[in-house]
Amino acid sequence: MFKQIVFTITFLVFTICSDHIYAQKKYESESRLKEKYVPSTALDFINALTVERKVKWYLEEGLYRKSIEAKFTMNNRKHSIEFDTLGNLEDIEIRIKWGELNRTLRDSIGFYLGQDCAKYKIKRIQIQYSGDPSILLPKIKTGESTEYYTTRYEIVVKCRSKNDVNLSEYLFSDSGQKITVSQIVFKNSSHLEY
Repeated sequence: MFKQIVFTITFLVFTICSDHIYAQKKYESESRLKEKYVPSTALDFINALTVERKVKWYLEEGLYRKSIEAKFTMNNRKHSIEFDTLGNLEDIEIRIKWGELNRTLRDSIGFYLGQDCAKYKIKRIQIQYSGDPSILLPKIKTGESTEYYTTRYEIVVKCRSKNDVNLSEYLFSDSGQKITVSQIVFKNSSHLEY
């Protein structure tokens, strides 16, 4: 009897937590932003990188917050650097390929995706760095840093389950542990659908 109660409680807690993970929704709308409206601290950070190609600025609006994003290509990789509306650095994301991840990390991520999806297709992978701007600046410029910063992986996945297909954004730790899952929602269309 005791084992059944413990099993039932464990099952309920797992079910509630599992539903909570998938209850998260992510909506982002980007609009171009003129450089004159970008906070000076964000401009200073980007200027310190000495990016040779044009930097495009965006105002990103989510369900609950706004941020400012700089997008550019550097060293043949797409970069996206996100700041809050005051210009404080939030994170740096660099597009990478699945094959660039080490085997252990790929196996761990694949395990979690396989649990959530009957079938999946990876649409985008970005390595994400966060931490002190004075540490991240040399990391991005040279690829080297001896000081501490946080590394995560943001992966956008088309996930097919038994009942539906959706686009989700996963965030994994540097060891491949699942941190969050957010289902990407799109803006409703302005016309009637039949």
